[in-house]
Amino acid sequence: MQDIKDILEKSQREPLTIEEGEALFSSFDLLSLGIAADGFRKDAAGDPVTFVIDRNINYTNVCASGCKFCAFYRNKGAEDAYVLSIEE
Repeated sequence: MQDIKDILEKSQREPLTIEEGEALFSSFDLLSLGIAADGFRKDAAGDPVTFVIDRNINYTNVCASGCKFCAFYRNKGAEDAYVLSIEE
């Protein structure tokens, strides 16, 4: 397998192969990946720092996934389940 630092250097000059991208994705060298990502971000956006006040309207708490991600969801038909209308 190619060295991660060599792949990151190549990424600054030319597109990577699928295999090189997979090597980066599988890499545990998060420091080198983060430094490279920050360099690409600076090239694309510069150094201004901004923030976004996000509004996430939860129009329902009904979920069929059943995952353990949140304690927010309710099963369809539960007493405290809701779905907001367009007007609401």
